[in-house]
Amino acid sequence: MLLLAIFLAPLAAAVIAALAHGKDADQGAGDAVHRLGLVLAFAIAGLATPLALGHGGSFDAAWFAIPGTDAVIHFKLGTDGVTAWMVQLIAWLTPFAILGGRGVAGGRMREYVAAIFACEAMMLGAVLARDLVLFYVCYEAMLIPMLVLISVFGGPERRQAALWFVLMTMLGSVPLLVAIWYIAAKLGTTDLVSVIQALRSGAVDAGKMQWLFWSFALAFAVKVPLVPLHAWQARTYSEVPGGAAVLLAGAMAKLGIYGFLAFVLPMFPQQSAEYAMLFIILGVIGAVGGSIVALAQDDAKKLLAYSSLSHLGLVVTGIFTFNQAALDGAVVQMVAHGLSAAAMFLLVGAIEERTRSPYLDDHGGLATRAPLFTVLFVISALAAAGLPGTANFAGEFLLLLGAWQKAPWIAAVAGLSVILGAAYLLTLVQKWCYGAAPEGRAEVTDLTTREALAVAPLLAASLWLGFQPGVISQYAGKTAGEQASAARAAAAAAEHRTTNVEPRTGAME
Repeated sequence: MLLLAIFLAPLAAAVIAALAHGKDADQGAGDAVHRLGLVLAFAIAGLATPLALGHGGSFDAAWFAIPGTDAVIHFKLGTDGVTAWMVQLIAWLTPFAILGGRGVAGGRMREYVAAIFACEAMMLGAVLARDLVLFYVCYEAMLIPMLVLISVFGGPERRQAALWFVLMTMLGSVPLLVAIWYIAAKLGTTDLVSVIQALRSGAVDAGKMQWLFWSFALAFAVKVPLVPLHAWQARTYSEVPGGAAVLLAGAMAKLGIYGFLAFVLPMFPQQSAEYAMLFIILGVIGAVGGSIVALAQDDAKKLLAYSSLSHLGLVVTGIFTFNQAALDGAVVQMVAHGLSAAAMFLLVGAIEERTRSPYLDDHGGLATRAPLFTVLFVISALAAAGLPGTANFAGEFLLLLGAWQKAPWIAAVAGLSVILGAAYLLTLVQKWCYGAAPEGRAEVTDLTTREALAVAPLLAASLWLGFQPGVISQYAGKTAGEQASAARAAAAAAEHRTTNVEPRTGAME
């Protein structure tokens, strides 16, 4: 019942926030809703914490039958190592998304908090789901509250950005819906464990398996996003408010990574092995190309968008090496990037709230005018750049180690993204904090206590996990290794067949 409570609690919190008493324009009412949201968010995060310790169990109840098939959809929830840490990331980022949204929400705090909780609930449902239909419902439904957050509280071009975001991500999931319906009709079940067993036993012919594989892979590649399906990202990230970006960049993008680990690799091991090199190359292109494009940006939010493209491209590269060290790094980096990206977006959002400008050339000299901001901004940038002692360093080191063990050229090329990442992040720090202040610009006030408290715990967690990455890798890394085991075996078998072709050919001659 714990898993059901974790899923339902944010939905209940969303209803409570939406029905909270007080006029929207009343500052006192807005503050009260803000405090209520924080209390509820921290309570939900505390409720979810036992999952990281291996507790949680499962929940299973019949839901409805799919017309025209023998499949009965179950409201089935479960957990494992990767799921547990995705839940921690989502649940613990939510209160900081609320804390960082007070300024931008203004007199519409009820709508903001309710949308944040609804988004949290659907993301939690997606990672806990052990039925394909339940997963799809939550995976798509989480777009609706994020659409509200962007279109209501975002920047000047928020409506176009929100529309572009929803259209691209939903269109990418249309083949996934068709694939799930086909699985239900063909196999008579949408239970994840049963589907994995049936697909591996040859219940679906090879041609259909190719189509199913690409239907799932496309939906998750769009969400990461993976090159060349990243067109929505920069526009959306540049318009999303700082608080909502905590969930969008910090957690929602990781659901694409989660999809590859929890669905694509265990369901389609042969196809994953067959196209592994394609995904590795696309990941490397995203990692290095994203860093290069980030260097050319004059908008801090777009810079962070391409930074996210780079970091998650490296994660995809590591996953498709099927190497255990890289898989450990992938799960560590999912959490690490979530923390550092959330901190960076909150700080950039704080400057944007004050000046209405996220552009690099519009600010300077903040080290003297906003010392608290500068301290937190420098630490956040160093964490995002993978400074030794931070969680990002541990994740990137393991990813590159695993890539090197797979093929040294992969690590050599992908490692360029780490060097370039330090370059664009330090450029941002130098211009904003230590560069000359533009003439005619209004004075920028320092962070408030509330804004600082929204960032400091994220950085503290990054530092702690930097020295204790095994907290994540020992549990989540083990699960990721198990999910990739069949794909690893298929890749090894294919490599063995390839290396033995020439000797056999020579013998025939």
